[in-house]
Amino acid sequence: MNNSMNHKELIHSDFQIKEVEAVVRRDAFTTIHVHVPPYETNILRNLFGRENVTVFERPSKTTITPEQEYDRLCAKYGHEVVAKVFGEDDGDRLMEIVMGLMEEGGGATSPSKQDKKGKTFELEISEAQKGSKR
Repeated sequence: MNNSMNHKELIHSDFQIKEVEAVVRRDAFTTIHVHVPPYETNILRNLFGRENVTVFERPSKTTITPEQEYDRLCAKYGHEVVAKVFGEDDGDRLMEIVMGLMEEGGGATSPSKQDKKGKTFELEISEAQKGSKR
């Protein structure tokens, strides 16, 4: 069943990609820990400020459905925030980032990878592993 909704042909299925732990300082008294896909940290930094989001690598993975990631993020954070971070392209840039993570060893178990673009997504991992804290 090939369903080409956009200009890309993708098989609608779940994939495993690595996740990160983001420690978000919401205010002087509130710090939260969330496990999210790496690209979601850009939204957190946009909402709470770069200096208030510390990212740690994790050995675990999370399950995503690439075709639904844009909608999931819009439902969670609002379309305006997602569009500000990833652009007003109905999720095309986000899909490129997701596909790039899956191709670079993100642990995807894809039955068919038809959209192979060489674009990579830079994820900033903080130096929090050194124990630096303000």
